[in-house]
Amino acid sequence: MSVYSKVLIPLDFHGDNEWIVAKGMKVAADHGAELFLLHVDETLAERYLFESASFSGHLKGFKQEICQESQQRMRALAKDMQLDDDHVLVREGKAAKAIEATVTELGIDLIVMGTHGHSGLQRLLGSTANRVLHSVDCDVLTVRSKE
Repeated sequence: MSVYSKVLIPLDFHGDNEWIVAKGMKVAADHGAELFLLHVDETLAERYLFESASFSGHLKGFKQEICQESQQRMRALAKDMQLDDDHVLVREGKAAKAIEATVTELGIDLIVMGTHGHSGLQRLLGSTANRVLHSVDCDVLTVRSKE
C-alpha cells in the first residue's frame, strides 16, 4: 500500500525549481503517485486596473504576457517530464490560496514545495510555504533552496 497517491509540486520559477522537481519526482515515483505541477501567477494590483484609465491598458497587457509566459514555461517543463497537460496547472491569485484550492480540487495528499529559508521579519510575517503548511489537510514536504 502506498502512502501517497497524488503529489503536487508548486513552482515559483526561482532558480531552485529543478531541485524541488527532482525531489517531488522521486517521492512520487517511490509511491507510484500521480504527479501534478502548479504555478500561480500572483495577482497584479487589480484595483489599479480600474482606478486609472491611463494605465489600465498597459497593466492588462502586461498581465496577459505574464500568464502566457507562465503557461509556456510550464508546458516546456511538462514535456521534459513527460507529464500530460492535465497534470500541469497555471492559476492566478495568491499562491497559498491557489495551492490550497488545488489540493482540495484534486485530492492531493502530499505537497512538495520549496522554501527560501527566510528569517527574522520575513519569517514572522510568514512565507507561502508557512501559509500552506497551516492551511491544508495533507502532508507538506518543504525543500530547502540550494541558492
